[in-house]
Amino acid sequence: MVKIDRYGSNGEGIALCDGKVVFVPYSLQGEEVELEITKDTKHFSVANLKDIAKASSKRIEPVCPWFKKCGGCQIMHASYDEQLVIKHQIVKNNLAKFAGYDGEINKVYPSHNINNYRNHMTFAVSKNGKLGFFIQGKHDVLEIKKCYLADENINKCIDIFNSYFFDNNISGYDYETKQGTVKQVDIKFQNNQLLITVVATQEDLPNLEHLAIRLNLLRLKYGVYVSLNNSANTMIYGKLKHLMGIEYIATSECQISSLVSPFSFLQVNNEVKEQIYQDITKNISGGIVVDAYAGRGVLSALVSKTAHTVYAIEISESSVSDGLNLLSANDIKNVKYICGDVKESLDYIDEKIDCIILDPPRKGVDKIVLENIIQKQPQRIIYLSCSSDTLARDLKFLMYNYSVTMVQPYDMFPNTSNIETLVIMEKK
Repeated sequence: MVKIDRYGSNGEGIALCDGKVVFVPYSLQGEEVELEITKDTKHFSVANLKDIAKASSKRIEPVCPWFKKCGGCQIMHASYDEQLVIKHQIVKNNLAKFAGYDGEINKVYPSHNINNYRNHMTFAVSKNGKLGFFIQGKHDVLEIKKCYLADENINKCIDIFNSYFFDNNISGYDYETKQGTVKQVDIKFQNNQLLITVVATQEDLPNLEHLAIRLNLLRLKYGVYVSLNNSANTMIYGKLKHLMGIEYIATSECQISSLVSPFSFLQVNNEVKEQIYQDITKNISGGIVVDAYAGRGVLSALVSKTAHTVYAIEISESSVSDGLNLLSANDIKNVKYICGDVKESLDYIDEKIDCIILDPPRKGVDKIVLENIIQKQPQRIIYLSCSSDTLARDLKFLMYNYSVTMVQPYDMFPNTSNIETLVIMEKK
């Protein structure tokens, strides 16, 4: 019997057993548990939770019947206030371990919606033609009836596509035999509009009128694309063909009119996103601002209200196209788009940069970019990250020249161990 002392970087409990660290998924701090070791190395072990002798008062019954089987939610067994404790520990531990930062970290900004908050979901398709999610580390699909994190309008599409695939004998994709038709169904929902991309091995889907009839019952505007993808890759970056309905979602984010296309990136939690953008913009006061990894430019447009000039750098041509449309629709004149990799594009800016905003993918910022930032010597760096371990790695490099003045975590992803973190840095 061991006691769970603290939390790990994936929200799992950590215990000490005979002097060795043991990672115990689905356990909570303070619990006394019986373990079954499943992996044992020289420095640490991983164990299954066999029995709970003394349960935490923060333990709750997960609402999702597929919890643990799916793997998408790591901490649904914890009350929401304990989830915020877990996430604060994750950020604190990663920043201390990888950056040597032991300063103040603000309380985690909570999400108003704990369930049904996601405006974007990507479903895998089983060999039987049913929507679900990949089981962690495998290409086997766990079929589900709904996702408790997704907006209910997205959930309603699950039965619609299951029925359509069944009636038209459309199969999912078998990654062993490399046979089958549909790999994924990607669904975005904003402003009572659905934008659906079917990732398939053929350009055309049969009997689309059957699908249209079912989607019309939702009484929402909708559009359907097919993305041709014959490779093992399941992402939606294939040849794109519009099949029916709207071609993009027309919406307003933080009072900025924008278009959401099939390849557009969406922050999945609208309410928390607006708070993050508000906190970023209040740290901008005039000057030349670079918005690296700008996407379709919503944040660049917001920053332009208080900045003199904004350079928006984005490597995706489709996102740049969306961004230019956004600037035109909102009559914004002081944002300049640069289409390219941040590694090269920073060199195109010959003006003195006052502030640079970094919002990279999970892998963080390339070291070449960090070195270039140091050379450019902006007064302020604003770093938004969805991965506090790679954030900490990059902060360690930047902290030789910059001081951390604020660390603010946000719960963009309730019931999961993922967390968004905003860091403000000032030049020493």
